[in-house]
Amino acid sequence: MKWAEVMTEKHYQGSAGRPPTHHLAMTELKKYFTEEQIVEISFVCGFFNFWNRFTDSLEIDIEDNPVMSLFTKSTAINPNDYVAFMKDCWWNNKK
Repeated sequence: MKWAEVMTEKHYQGSAGRPPTHHLAMTELKKYFTEEQIVEISFVCGFFNFWNRFTDSLEIDIEDNPVMSLFTKSTAINPNDYVAFMKDCWWNNKK
């Protein structure tokens, strides 16, 4: 999650302008993910950053309020279930 925050909130140009949070978040990512996985995580985060800025700028409502209320029960995520799911379908069945 920290990596998504860094990509979303921190704006800089080039390696000289990287805030300390960038280095700390990347170091933490490298403890748990391969370089390939970090690229994929970054791509997905970058896409959603783009999508949010695109739809916000054009004032596009993605879903009506009644539809969004259907997600209120899905706020809790079991980390073990999530990791098992990701290993099964994205990480080439690495257990």
